[in-house]
Amino acid sequence: MVTKKRKYIRLGLGIFWLVVFSWLFYNLQARNLESSVMESNNKVLVQNLPNAILFTPVVDTMGSALIFYPGALVDPTAYTPMAKTIAEIGFKTIIIKLPYRLALFESQEDEVFQKTLEYINSDSLNRNWVLGGHSRGGKIATIFTLNHSNAINGLLLVGTSHPRELNLSDLTIDVTKIYGSNDGLASEEEVNQFAVNLPADVHLVKITGGNHQQFANYGYQLGGGTADITRQKQQEIMIDAIIKQLERVQAN
Repeated sequence: MVTKKRKYIRLGLGIFWLVVFSWLFYNLQARNLESSVMESNNKVLVQNLPNAILFTPVVDTMGSALIFYPGALVDPTAYTPMAKTIAEIGFKTIIIKLPYRLALFESQEDEVFQKTLEYINSDSLNRNWVLGGHSRGGKIATIFTLNHSNAINGLLLVGTSHPRELNLSDLTIDVTKIYGSNDGLASEEEVNQFAVNLPADVHLVKITGGNHQQFANYGYQLGGGTADITRQKQQEIMIDAIIKQLERVQAN
C-alpha cells in the first residue's frame, strides 16, 4: 500500500514538473517577430546553423563583433531583432544556441565555450570580440571571461545580477552592464550589490521602466517585472549601448 502510494506521489510530481516545464518552454518561445528577421537582405547575410545564428554584414569591415548567449530556456530567435539591427549597422553578430536552451551542466558549458572559441579563432578579419549574455547567458559569459579573458576585448551583461560568486574586478577589457529598473529577476539592488565584482570603470546602463523579458522578444517570464516602457524603446536603448561598446572596443 505504501509502495503504491509513493508511486502515485512520484507520478504526480513528474506530471506537475512536466506541466511547469512545458508552460515555461511555451512562454519563452519567440513572439512578435517580423517574418523577414531570419531572412538575408542587401545589408545582412543570415545563417541559421545547428549551433548558432549568424548575422554577417554584406560589407563586413568593422573591427569588432558580438557573440551573444541567450537566457535560460529562451528561444534564441527571440534575440534576432537585436542581432540583425546591430549587423545592419555593420557589426557581425552571432547568437549561440545553448544546449537544451540551458547549458545546465559543466560539460555543456564547455561545449558552448569551445564553439565560442572556434568562431573567434576562425575570424579572418582578426576582430576584437565582445561576449555578451542575457540573464543566465550573462552568467555563462562571466565564466567564459574568467577562463578566457585573453580571447575577448569586451564583456556585455544584460538583465543579470551576475557575476555573483566570481570576482572579475581585475579585468582590463571593456565591461558594459545593462539592466532595467523593473527587471524583477535581476533587481537594481542586486546589480548594485554585486557591482563590486566588476571593474571600477564598468559602463552601467540603467533603463528606467525596463523589465527582464523585454530585452528580447518572448512571452511572460515567471518572476519578471512589469515594464513601464515599450519593448521597442527598451531594445533601442539596449542596442545603442551595445553599439557604443562595440565602437569603443574597435577603437582600442
